[in-house]
Amino acid sequence: MKKLPDNIADFKTLIANDYIYIDKTKHIYDLLTGSGQNFFLSRPRRFGKTLLVSVLEQIFLGNRELFKGLWIDQSDYAWPKHPVLRLSMAGVDASTPKRFEENLILELHQKAKSAKINLGKANTPASCFKTLILELAEQGKVAVLIDEYDYPILTHLQDLKTASEMRDILKSFYGVLKDLDAQLRFVFLTGVTKFNKTSIFSGINNLRDLTLEKKAASLLGIEPDELKTYFSEHIHNVAIEQNKTDQQIFNELKTWYNGYRFSPDSEKRVYNPCSVLRCLIDGQFRNYWSQTGTPSFLVKLLKENNFPTLELENLTLSEQELGTFEIEQLKLPTLLFQAGYLTIKDYDPESNLYTLSYPNQEVSQSMIEFIAPMMTGQDSFVPWQALAAKLKKALALQDLETFCSLLKPFFADIPYDLHIPLERYYQTVFYMLVKFMGAEIMTEEKTNIGRIDVVFQTPTQVYIVELKMGQSAQKALKQIKERHYAQKYTLLNKPMMAVGLAFDPASKNIVDQAWEVI
Repeated sequence: MKKLPDNIADFKTLIANDYIYIDKTKHIYDLLTGSGQNFFLSRPRRFGKTLLVSVLEQIFLGNRELFKGLWIDQSDYAWPKHPVLRLSMAGVDASTPKRFEENLILELHQKAKSAKINLGKANTPASCFKTLILELAEQGKVAVLIDEYDYPILTHLQDLKTASEMRDILKSFYGVLKDLDAQLRFVFLTGVTKFNKTSIFSGINNLRDLTLEKKAASLLGIEPDELKTYFSEHIHNVAIEQNKTDQQIFNELKTWYNGYRFSPDSEKRVYNPCSVLRCLIDGQFRNYWSQTGTPSFLVKLLKENNFPTLELENLTLSEQELGTFEIEQLKLPTLLFQAGYLTIKDYDPESNLYTLSYPNQEVSQSMIEFIAPMMTGQDSFVPWQALAAKLKKALALQDLETFCSLLKPFFADIPYDLHIPLERYYQTVFYMLVKFMGAEIMTEEKTNIGRIDVVFQTPTQVYIVELKMGQSAQKALKQIKERHYAQKYTLLNKPMMAVGLAFDPASKNIVDQAWEVI
């Protein structure tokens, strides 16, 4: 049984030490032999971008022996050798623009020294970059591989002046590539975001953005078939440890880590590879996504947008809104998509509009973990976890009285100055609680005659919830019945329960509740 790679992004190390490598070389072959030679790919953090760059490096170096048994080794690929210039902007000190320039120059000089090249009088990042490529090209056409191209900008998104200075440095740097087509065999850049005005999208001739293309839909990430092919033995071991069946573990992996869709032209959904690996190594289903830390600029944007948690679940954007943005006009939905907090849920080719949603339980829980403290004043998630477990148990027993009674002390524990006397506030907090339970939840669901506050379902039941501020719970039930909200969910073939929750603006808590089977 091959070993599980944990935070190993070097292809040579994976192969030499008998770690699992999911064979993506058919996709890579298509890139190398298809039309175009300049590519950009945006993917969320922890999705294997660095490993992909490492694989490309070894292919261009002609190290065929590393690919024994893989798809590309059996293909007609000729394995020509090319000089390779590989850079990771995440590995260059970008604490200040000055230090970034100095360290990028140092990095390029080290690359030149390794290749026994003298950069002469070149003394700027751009001039060093250009000279190095021209000198390498004496040995053959060059493959330029740049990982985390946007890291210096992302690091400073909270500081517009510094971020702009970083962008200007990168604009000059990447602009070098524009006039070097004759010296280049292949250009591949990766990053989290697609920033305009960095020169790579306007400067490099014919740069092809693979981010939303069908052919790149599963270039990174784990497909369901790949999960079974490469990880069945490890999944079986986890099943034994947890006294479950293999299929139960597959189902839990899907709920927690699957759901990423990267192309409107492909229905394929892939798993977050790093989270799957950590889960199989630890033998536990946990939120590994949040352990990498939520970017501070994202928290700032959420605050500025008044925590639009509910709107994010079924957000609609155009392709242009999805693709790029400016430092001066950061757009929360675009950042959330490119950072992996939202993914493509649906696509309408007629309107060319995308519907986005959270990909899985891990990501939605991550969002809740950093939004909830701002809304409730609770800096610990022990109360959330304990309450979620009790709420889940109450629903399993179809004990609505206990379910509702558990909510009251939770709302009572929220500091009075954080309460907003609007249905929307309580709807949002209730939404986060149910989401934290792992239930499938929808908010502001449209029907032919209105909007439902909250709908969520467990494996055995559908709950239609209406929240009222300063009105009775019976009025909430009456609205659910009179507007026939249940009709929309009859095809689910599950028993349905209408639940009314009435909040009092003075006591800032639930003062009335009612439910009945519908």
